[in-house]
Amino acid sequence: MRKLLLITILIFLSKITFATGDSLRFLTAKDTIFLSMNNYQEKIFEHQLEKGQTLYSMARFYGLKLEEVFAYNPRLKKEGYRPGDKVLIPIPNRAIIRYKTPSFRKWHYVPLCYVVQNGDTFYGISNRLFKMPIDTILQRNNLPDLSLHKGQIIHIGWMSRNGIPDSIRQIRGGPLWEKSYQMKNAYFQQKIEKYERIENGAAVWHQEKNGGSDLFALHPYAPLGSIVSIKNPVYNRTVYVKVVGRMSSRAYDKAGTKIVVSGAVAKMLGAIDPRFFVEIKYLK
Repeated sequence: MRKLLLITILIFLSKITFATGDSLRFLTAKDTIFLSMNNYQEKIFEHQLEKGQTLYSMARFYGLKLEEVFAYNPRLKKEGYRPGDKVLIPIPNRAIIRYKTPSFRKWHYVPLCYVVQNGDTFYGISNRLFKMPIDTILQRNNLPDLSLHKGQIIHIGWMSRNGIPDSIRQIRGGPLWEKSYQMKNAYFQQKIEKYERIENGAAVWHQEKNGGSDLFALHPYAPLGSIVSIKNPVYNRTVYVKVVGRMSSRAYDKAGTKIVVSGAVAKMLGAIDPRFFVEIKYLK
């Protein structure tokens, strides 16, 4: 059993180096999606560009806007792209097929696997990441026990070879979005007794430092520990974050910069540049 499992893993690992799709299709029957988690608790895989593929058509295939592709791959906007480049693509939970139905036809789908990372447990993978019974994952992978090691390949389910409709991405998920939703509820409860202030201007984040992986911001006036609403009107995305400090007057022009956000917040809002326009609401 263990020998068979090792052979299966080696086959999966060898496929990681294959190009994704061909000049006519972005996903073919030979492809496998290998997921990992980024710093913002998003499921990510690398699409390797094939000759004839463009970023614009690839973005449409995966239900993304071109600017969103650049947000995950800023190097491509600065340096351009060519065949062989690897492009990070976020995969929403709703695009993952976890169970076969009577209408399931394997040639319409590609296998989707998770690459085990440091600190992963079977409970976290099954319940937190994919919301599947542990027994289902064990049986699907012919695993004898709950032991894991970094780099291990776990077959989770499948994804359609037709790509991801943009309608699926309209509903975002993940731990940070759930946290934002919880803060949204708290914000509206507090709004009953407080005055809401609204302002428009620039948000700033530190690209080179990654800017943090939690939902926080620096603001000159909102009470410390309070919750503010930050909206990117370009993508119609709103994130609720906690104010953890004040902006330094030395580092920022308060007249032009309204708020400093963490890298997690910037990514969730779809920011590409270190400075972008936002609409801010806070309570006093």
